[in-house]
Amino acid sequence: MTQNNKSPLFKIILLSSSGFFMFVCMDSLAKFLGSVMPVTQAVWGRFFFHFIAMLIYFLIFKPKLNLTKNFKIQILRSLLMVTATFFMFNSLQRFDLVDIYVVFFSAPLIVAILSAYFLKDVLSVKGFLLMLLSFGSIVYSLGPTMKVLSPELIFPLVPPLCWALYQFFTKLISGNNDPFAAVFYTAIIGTIVSSVYISFNWTPFEKNIYWIPLIIMGIAGFVSHFILIYAIQLSNLSFVTNFQYSQLLWSTIINFLIFGVPFDLNKIFGVIGIIIFGILFIRTEGKKKKIKV
Repeated sequence: MTQNNKSPLFKIILLSSSGFFMFVCMDSLAKFLGSVMPVTQAVWGRFFFHFIAMLIYFLIFKPKLNLTKNFKIQILRSLLMVTATFFMFNSLQRFDLVDIYVVFFSAPLIVAILSAYFLKDVLSVKGFLLMLLSFGSIVYSLGPTMKVLSPELIFPLVPPLCWALYQFFTKLISGNNDPFAAVFYTAIIGTIVSSVYISFNWTPFEKNIYWIPLIIMGIAGFVSHFILIYAIQLSNLSFVTNFQYSQLLWSTIINFLIFGVPFDLNKIFGVIGIIIFGILFIRTEGKKKKIKV
């Protein structure tokens, strides 16, 4: 971590872990909501109430925003995020929560491949080996649980691809990116796209109480982004990124406690491998680029 950061390490770890924990909670709510309403309405709630929470925050605290910088890339990244969310929420209705996250963590590997090809950011030998070990852990963790060669497999495969492209375009504007602007555009674009669709396809809720988890999910989306932005400002992106792998831990626990899915020893070993090799991969490539973590 950088020397100019005077904030306690514990605070940064707590913020980073909490931010990624809230993402898992949001997806868990999406898994429930998708069983009681059309997935498109759950997607709409995720972005609309994210937008409302963001609007309230901006009106109160008035953070500085530069909405013209990298405008086209911001729009493109927002569309990628909306697409990833739609397929992610659909995946949650078809597959196990932990399996979805295991597949999702192929994204860093896709980013590495894209960066090597388009940005000539070639992996080190150690980085390449760690990437292979991480991919092997993903395959081992999934085992026979995923419906291989099933058309439904497209749903969990699209989110990591979209997220990888999102991160790739972020690298293109590295050092020239306003994180609050990214949150703003994602909320706006997501709200517009989903609102247009559901305006022609709205299904009334069977119970009005379903509005509560829908609102909570949207607010959680904004708060998780805000917490992670704050954590990054206190330290750096490379350090905070390490904690994204905590989502595998949180999803395993929630899968057991909330959805009643028993622990699978092979899956746990695979998840441990993904976490270890994934973090080592991030740190290895970070050191190559002289990023302090």
